[in-house]
Amino acid sequence: MTFILSYFILATIFSIAALSTNLLVGVIGIFSVSQAAIFGVGAYTVALLTLGQTLPFALALVAATLLCALLNMALALPSLRVAGDYFVVTSFGCQLVMTAVFINWATLTGGASGLVGIPSPSLFGLSADDSPAFLAVAGSVLAVACAGFWLLMRSPFGITIHAIRLDELAVAAAGRDVLRCKLSVSAISGAYAGAAGGLYASYLSFIDPTSFDLHVSILILTMLVVGGARTLAGSLIGPFLLLALPQALALIAIPSTIAGPVRQFIYGALLIAFMLFRPQGIAGRRL
Repeated sequence: MTFILSYFILATIFSIAALSTNLLVGVIGIFSVSQAAIFGVGAYTVALLTLGQTLPFALALVAATLLCALLNMALALPSLRVAGDYFVVTSFGCQLVMTAVFINWATLTGGASGLVGIPSPSLFGLSADDSPAFLAVAGSVLAVACAGFWLLMRSPFGITIHAIRLDELAVAAAGRDVLRCKLSVSAISGAYAGAAGGLYASYLSFIDPTSFDLHVSILILTMLVVGGARTLAGSLIGPFLLLALPQALALIAIPSTIAGPVRQFIYGALLIAFMLFRPQGIAGRRL
């Protein structure tokens, strides 16, 4: 039972991260490969604030979402002045820089050894130190994130950012501030990633730089492509499907030394297959 609950909790957390990536890649058309870095900043923020008992979990999570929103916007500001392949390169550079910071700023992040003993969430005096309680907390955050995504997509602002993805020059010619819209989406995306990272750190009670490297960014992007970009359902289907693969591999008698490479091979094969034969993903809408 604990095994199943653990799977649902991680899938819930990565669904929030997938929503974050969906806002950039699917909705407004900014192809970013640095979301794992923002995810990591949220995780380290909550870990440091709760380990030092500076703030309770709820306030630490709010602080993480605000910090990640500002950071994602700051990282996007210079990057959004370039387009296409150049933005991919700059976001890739941001990911590498943040990974290096996680590894080398040992006095703050614990370096390669990471941070251990991160306390479980506690809300209104009730501790979510078991899997059912934590699933309720993570599920509540996901419900709020989904509601926000749904409302955003049906608002006038959502229509504007959809138009930016289709024809940025036409939107600018209509008098809309395209850069401001992109920065706003980056901020919302960062807030989602920060919330996911905070939940991730609190659930595992241990984080290290390998949890937020380029491979994790590619994993989240693969979840989105498989599930379906620009759709709410796609951001949920992808994480729940891809995180089920490691659980299925655990049932197969293969050496543990090759389990990781096999999992990466499957993720890569799925990404290539969906881009070739169903680029719109399971849930619909073609990129």
